[in-house]
Amino acid sequence: MVETLPWNRTNETRTIPPESDHRYHELLASLQRLAGIGLWSYNASTDGLWWSDRTKRIHGMDPDQTPTLSDVADQYTERDQDKVIERFSDAVENVKPFTIDVGLTGERTTERSIRLHCDPQEEDGETVVLYGVVRDVTDVKRREQRIEILRRTSQQLRGASSKEDVAEIIADAAKNILGLVNTTVRLVDENRSTLQTIEATEECVERAGDRPNYPVDEETPAARTYRTGESEIHANHENTVDDHSRGELQSGLYVPIGNHGVLSAGDVVVDAFREHDLEAASLLGQLGAEAITRIGWVKRSRAI
Repeated sequence: MVETLPWNRTNETRTIPPESDHRYHELLASLQRLAGIGLWSYNASTDGLWWSDRTKRIHGMDPDQTPTLSDVADQYTERDQDKVIERFSDAVENVKPFTIDVGLTGERTTERSIRLHCDPQEEDGETVVLYGVVRDVTDVKRREQRIEILRRTSQQLRGASSKEDVAEIIADAAKNILGLVNTTVRLVDENRSTLQTIEATEECVERAGDRPNYPVDEETPAARTYRTGESEIHANHENTVDDHSRGELQSGLYVPIGNHGVLSAGDVVVDAFREHDLEAASLLGQLGAEAITRIGWVKRSRAI
């Protein structure tokens, strides 16, 4: 049986070899793997969307799913959904190619970055099909984010005059630069006995409730990170041994803010965080620590 793909350049339907002929499928899979891309096409006349298995995998979708254009848009962050639909519409109506970077969440709340390329093909003045590729550019974006953290956050931290200012700035950067929307910043009190919650994003409070203070000597991930100075990733909070509720948050990461406190972030799915997330958050923690240390020096010098 011949598999029909939802695209055509002319009035004839294009086909691929039967499943018993593995050479075509192997070649297609190899090309996508070597190039680090997934393939897709969209038939403008039938509204049919075809995704390769790799494209589905990049989007975190089941290989057996048959997504619609609406399904695709729903995978992207709320700020990017309308942008994707507009670009697709412009490609169909005006035969306009596009390349666009969008934030991908799916079930997660921690963003990944996807780059979509589209090449419209027309016949008799009308768009017949959109051909495209998709690439996961999360690592590229993470490197760009680190540069952005150094530039923008460093500038903001230079104007901070209190530890509370620092906590607010790095929580905002974690959310709006790194995409760590469920972020909490805790700073140690004057007695160095308690990690006090100074800042928690609105999304974090909505999903996990008001975030508690933690005794420094308690066996919680945040307290342990503060004591050891070692960052931690918890892939599944079911395995996190303490008595604290984290609401909807299923996984988390914890990075030290020098010897001043801890920045933590969570996600609503298990195994949400990777080493690049930890590295970027750690950089943010280092910047926060330097700012708090500077503020302390300034206050001590003025006291003298």
